[in-house]
Amino acid sequence: MQTVLDTDTLPAGGQHPYAAQLDALEGVLCVDAIAGALGTARVGTVLELSVLLERYRVTLLEPVELPAVVAAHRHAARGEAQELIALDQSLAGTHPEWLQLAAASQRFGTDHLKRLQPLRDERVVQRFIDAAREGRATANHPVVFGLTMAVFSIAPRQGLGDYAQSALEAVVATAAAKLKLTQVDRDNLIGRSQARLPEAIERMVA
Repeated sequence: MQTVLDTDTLPAGGQHPYAAQLDALEGVLCVDAIAGALGTARVGTVLELSVLLERYRVTLLEPVELPAVVAAHRHAARGEAQELIALDQSLAGTHPEWLQLAAASQRFGTDHLKRLQPLRDERVVQRFIDAAREGRATANHPVVFGLTMAVFSIAPRQGLGDYAQSALEAVVATAAAKLKLTQVDRDNLIGRSQARLPEAIERMVA
């Protein structure tokens, strides 16, 4: 496995793959996409955004995304490529609420998976890339993120915490201009939902 700071085998000058995925989540978890996936009206007020964030946390983030991340990390850390592929294949079938986000998630995951291609010595990475190329894996972004965590030795508790915070920030950021949110508004919105996450994360990594 690589270490979190080891990028010598990756193209020079780029952002670390772990940080790059966290920073780009707005491409998948935009407020309108989340509202559509949850079957709610588009957000028009701060109160509606607050309600949407909580629904997102309890419907997608905690029961779908974070468990997929931790399972992908576990399989990848053990070198279980077939189990990782099976997890990726089963995500939409196991969680129908994921279907509306699946296409954007898979585009995102495929893009970031390609950035791991230089890691030739990481067998689980190369096997997952081969499966995606052959259509046996769709590269849902939580699975690719969990794989990235394992490759760069990111501890599950840290990775899940970073992902959850970045996911909430992505939803809020994509509503910020429309709702004219201040930084204080953003912090308050994220803080309310984030405060409930540590207990869930502890259960997942126990």
